Amino acid sequence: MSSNFADDILNLALELATEWGENFRKPIHDRLRVSHPNLTDAEIDELSTIVRHAESRIYALAEDELAGKIAEGDITSAAIRDFSWLSPTNAGRLKNIGMYYARR
Repeated sequence: MSSNFADDILNLALELATEWGENFRKPIHDRLRVSHPNLTDAEIDELSTIVRHAESRIYALAEDELAGKIAEGDITSAAIRDFSWLSPTNAGRLKNIGMYYARR
């Protein structure tokens, strides 16, 4: 899934979409517009779709690790290979979240 968005916007959208606490699973529109006020609802909806796809893929990689299909150390590199815009920080954070969910 390719996009026309800058890497920093995609990573911020991912951070907001996967936030814990009071914003857990809440739409990111208002929070994303704090730093990017010119984004339209349609663009933010597209960003949400892209980052949810990345999130889902990273969680699937964590399930593969639990099943012994890949090594833990391969999760972040596979995620970054699949999503070239993904920052190492977000890849590591989502790997940890995914491993938490996989082991629940």
